[in-house]
Amino acid sequence: MRPARSVEVVVVGAGPAGALAARQLARFGVEVVLVHRARRLQRAESLGASAARLLGSYGLELPESVFSPRPSDHFVFWGGREDRVAAQPEDPGRFGEGQRLVWRGALDEWALAEARQAGAIVVEGSAAAVDGAARPGAGVVRVRESAGREFRIETRAVVDASGRSGALTGSKRIRPAFRTTALTAYFAGSETRGTSVVSFADGWIWSAPLPDGRRDVTALVDAEAAAGGAEDCFRSASASASAVQGTPAAGRFLSGSQVAAVRAADATPYVSGAGAPADAAAGAVTLAVGDASSALDPLTGLGVMKAMDSGLTGAVALRTALARPEDAALALAFHADKERGLAAESAERIAGFYAEERRFADRPFWRRRAGTPPAPLPPPPPPSPATPLYPAEGARIERRGVLEGDWIVPAEVLVRPGRHRPAHRVGGVPLAPLFRGAEGGAAAAELARRVPGTGASGIQAVGWLVREGFLASGRGGQPPRRERSG
Repeated sequence: MRPARSVEVVVVGAGPAGALAARQLARFGVEVVLVHRARRLQRAESLGASAARLLGSYGLELPESVFSPRPSDHFVFWGGREDRVAAQPEDPGRFGEGQRLVWRGALDEWALAEARQAGAIVVEGSAAAVDGAARPGAGVVRVRESAGREFRIETRAVVDASGRSGALTGSKRIRPAFRTTALTAYFAGSETRGTSVVSFADGWIWSAPLPDGRRDVTALVDAEAAAGGAEDCFRSASASASAVQGTPAAGRFLSGSQVAAVRAADATPYVSGAGAPADAAAGAVTLAVGDASSALDPLTGLGVMKAMDSGLTGAVALRTALARPEDAALALAFHADKERGLAAESAERIAGFYAEERRFADRPFWRRRAGTPPAPLPPPPPPSPATPLYPAEGARIERRGVLEGDWIVPAEVLVRPGRHRPAHRVGGVPLAPLFRGAEGGAAAAELARRVPGTGASGIQAVGWLVREGFLASGRGGQPPRRERSG
């Protein structure tokens, strides 16, 4: 069958990642076809305060119908404690950022409407890659509409935003040794409108109100525990969470009558494998965004935020790859490294949270997920004006892609062992010149003077480099051993 038409990009999947990627590409002037399957999601998920800044930088704003302020009575029953977490937590990294509740059904509809308004062509159906492109550097995607009609599209690029199914690029994923299943049910007649996170012997439960008055209660358990039956496992989890000694108040967040059957879904975190994504359409550039690329542990509360960020910045990377072929490898590597770095940082942080639940440390669920991160070291003291600083051991300069406006551009960045993502600027100050200025040793003020125009901001950036382990004081006036850059 000959291709029915030719477009620059086909996006498969219209959750927040896929719809916002299609929206952004269309605004860049790229012709986009967005293929999606209609879903009826009714979930309450956390959304951090930083989401407004992210969306605003792309000219987007969430309507009030999509979210509500997170209830002030949010409780965390964890490790034998009962903590009331403020709507604006002082430590935004603890249990996610969580200043809002976002309604997934409404959010998906809003993102899809944004894609349409920007000019994306929306097709309800499914898609698969096939061979047969007539042009070099192009691929073919077969689209089957929900109404049954089938046609083919020749395209320069494919964006896989198909979520956990990873319809086009899901074959190369690195997964942990455990598997997590999310069991979700809806309740009516709850005693409270607040939200909660409740741990118990074999998992933990997230509970949140929905805009229609029902309550979303989701139990996160080992997959093998749920294999015997979702309903029985959910009831057992709810009973255990309500009765955990030391947190009797948790039961009020799990009260009411169940009004819908329990739904089971995979919730295991994973990350894309090393190297480029699998070629979904032979010859076409392929990019995975959202959960099709990597998925975070639900305890982070960052799933929606990560999906939106992945779709928007992924669109910038793809636009760069198509419009500036000389920077294509750099742009695609930027997106892949960003996804892997965020997933690795999240996994380390969340392992520490699981380790805090010591009451159940010997239970399989907690033993599999708890990490033993090293005790945090005290931050190094700020360098004195006269103390010479040198590049720390293993720290170096590399040339990678960075996000600048609506493009991914090559730039010098700093990397070091143990840090998952590179550093480029702090407070608008480029870091590589400061780092290079320390090659022979220099005090903080002297380093700032070596980089014209930085002034006080330069001195602050030098302090940041010391705190983050890129610069260190030399012992006995000698620089520490380090790898050569380049």
